[in-house]
Amino acid sequence: MTSRLPDRIIVDAEFVDDEPTTNPTADAANQPDRPGLAPRVITFLSKAALREATAVREGLRVLTSERTGWFNSTLVTDAHVRADLLNDRYATWQQDQAREAQRLTEKAEALEKSADEKVAEASADGAGPGDHQRLGKNAEKLRSEAAAWRERVRQVELQYYNGHREPTAAELAGHRKRMGNRRRWKAIAAAVAAGWGMLQFGGPTLLGGILSGLVAVGWAKGRFTAWRAAPPEVPQLDYAAPAAPVTASASATVSPPGGAFIPNQAAPAGPGFTKPAGAAPGFTASWTPADTPAPAAPSGPAEGELDCEETDQLTEAMLAAGAITDGTVRLARPDSITRVPGGWLAHVVLPKGDGVTVETVLPKLGQVAGEMGLDRARFFMDPVHASAGGTAKTIAVAAFQEDPFTEPRTSPLVGMDSVDVWTDGIPVAFDAFGVLVNLVLKDTSLALGGASRSGKGAALRGIIAGALLDLRVNLRLIDGKAPGQDRWRHLAATFIDEPGTKGAKRTKALLEALVADLERRAAILKRYGMEQIDDPTLIAELGGLELVVIDEAAAITGDRKHGAAIKEALSSLAARGLAFGIILVVATQVVTKGADGVLPRLVTGNVTWKWAMRVTETTESNMALSQGAAKAGWDASKLDPAIRGMGILLADRYRRIRSLWLDGPDLLSLIDTITRIRTTASRLRGQWNDPIEAAMRNLSTPPPGHAASPRPAAPADVDEDLDEGLDDEFGPEDEDGEGEYDGLDDTENDGFTGADGVPILLLRAHEAVLAAGGRMHTGPLAQALGYEDSRKLGIALNGLLREVDVERPAGGQLRVPGTDKPGLGYYADTLATAIERYRG
Repeated sequence: MTSRLPDRIIVDAEFVDDEPTTNPTADAANQPDRPGLAPRVITFLSKAALREATAVREGLRVLTSERTGWFNSTLVTDAHVRADLLNDRYATWQQDQAREAQRLTEKAEALEKSADEKVAEASADGAGPGDHQRLGKNAEKLRSEAAAWRERVRQVELQYYNGHREPTAAELAGHRKRMGNRRRWKAIAAAVAAGWGMLQFGGPTLLGGILSGLVAVGWAKGRFTAWRAAPPEVPQLDYAAPAAPVTASASATVSPPGGAFIPNQAAPAGPGFTKPAGAAPGFTASWTPADTPAPAAPSGPAEGELDCEETDQLTEAMLAAGAITDGTVRLARPDSITRVPGGWLAHVVLPKGDGVTVETVLPKLGQVAGEMGLDRARFFMDPVHASAGGTAKTIAVAAFQEDPFTEPRTSPLVGMDSVDVWTDGIPVAFDAFGVLVNLVLKDTSLALGGASRSGKGAALRGIIAGALLDLRVNLRLIDGKAPGQDRWRHLAATFIDEPGTKGAKRTKALLEALVADLERRAAILKRYGMEQIDDPTLIAELGGLELVVIDEAAAITGDRKHGAAIKEALSSLAARGLAFGIILVVATQVVTKGADGVLPRLVTGNVTWKWAMRVTETTESNMALSQGAAKAGWDASKLDPAIRGMGILLADRYRRIRSLWLDGPDLLSLIDTITRIRTTASRLRGQWNDPIEAAMRNLSTPPPGHAASPRPAAPADVDEDLDEGLDDEFGPEDEDGEGEYDGLDDTENDGFTGADGVPILLLRAHEAVLAAGGRMHTGPLAQALGYEDSRKLGIALNGLLREVDVERPAGGQLRVPGTDKPGLGYYADTLATAIERYRG
């Protein structure tokens, strides 16, 4: 039997309720009352307002974050910073090229104007036939020179940019900071403009519009999350950059920027000339190791790649001067020449087969310069160190149309906060190749000679500032031409500037204390089995490096009473000091030698650096350098007097240098930096126990009157007859007399006053008398204050009391408990009264 299935039921969903059928009346009875329309509208609007307020708040937070990133340039990618930095370099190069072209054009125009004047003069009525011919030749010569300058202008204009160098991470970080600073200044300018507009055109209205706009932008950024700031697009370079960093090639006309070469520094690759950053324009090419080695051809340079117009000219000049007898001078590498506006620099190799070397060619420098049509002020030859790829036949040559030392160069110490004087040295000068000359205090002492206003002071400023940036250095500064070095008074461990015998006496005490300290240092090194400081970590154990700087030695060594002892101490320090970390830097106008000279031969013979600035006579130049220096062409009397700081240095060889410039705001800023770092490290005078200062005063405490006044030494035994004898050597009329006070022979700062106007000596005396119980005889007080002569102390103190009309009770006679008899002395109350009057 078959069963029949029911027909399929088709249901229309439109007529089917989602909920089961219920009784509406019952449901209405069981459900609570629903809110009315008004409450529902209010709820809807409040939720919408909260939602939009949240969007505005989030958008403003995003806007603040984006603007902060804009201010600090944190949203800018490294690629963008790199492109911006490279474009800035290119723009700077373009500006330099334009200025150089303008300078050359002005020279050409001046020559053409002079030629026109010569022609006009020749055409004048009073000109004779001879004058006409002479003036015509002069005009023709001037026009020829003008044409040469015009040609150089054309060459400058045709130069292509060859200064691409990939920036380092430090350069990128620095440029990012500069971008942020520029943006902040723009924002400040916009804010000032908006503020001015508010004042001029109705502040509330304009302010309301700005606030409304900010709220609108915040709402938009909160509602539309896709509308957020993105890193800006990387700008295109303004020039065609090479695929990889390059060095200067033989056809280069402007060398890329780079760091200055430090002598004896190992080179990672083949050498190349580069232009140091921040150097003066016109000559600033220096020999630096190339960043990447150039790919060497398998078979070496092709024929002719090592020859150029400059090497041909140099070969002819050397042959004519007798520097070489045969062969050709060639470049050390195809890319080892750099052409700069007005000159060129190159590494060249001397010809083989004729026996010439660097040592045989360098003495011919003057003759070669003459054959080149130049002089010693514009032509230079130097040996090339092995670290830069040099050999016995490799010479660095530089030729310029103008003196490369004309433009000064700021010391790199500006902006530095530390210097390693033992390893890296102090940058003190630069040479014609743009190379920095560093005074490395390891095994180096210096004698600096030169006439007045020749630039010795600038050189000493750089040496002193660089030394003080190394916290291991104890500066002992003797100013023989006070107040020439007064700016360093509070930074030097010892500062001597008293005139005449007073200064000579303190100098003698200082130098003898250092001579005595040699034995202590030698004993320390002996424990380590050393004869000299081979390990710089021992410097701290030795007590630091002692740098003795004497400015104008003639004022010190020429003293009749102490001069001989000073010269003897200097001779001992010059002979043995370097091995134990005691370095001499002596400057004087005339370096006369011998028993009656400014410096003994035992000093000048042991000084490793001799630096002669301009002097007045050839004899003085030879004394400052060495006998025969002038005959060999190194005569400091021939230096240009208009270029201060220009000098000749004799170290491992002769070379011409100019001291780096350090003065004005740069120097003041550097002094602030030195003061800060030495104060933080407790390395200012008075902050540490200085055995040299203590030895000068026969005390075991640092010199008083600097950072904090130390507690005075305990008075001597009251039962000692010595103390009473010191009081009995003179009566009241002698102590109160008008004797000559030179207390600065015994204590350094007692002649000065404090910030409140109270004399330092009076404050120290009051503290010592208080510590002794309120009364003290002059003899023990002199011992406590470090005075060798109690009479001088009495004269000084009594003079201070008379200035404020303070009288000592009983003429100064007082009895100290525990003593057998009365003596001259002071009450603490009397000194306190004088102190109050000075303050009032």
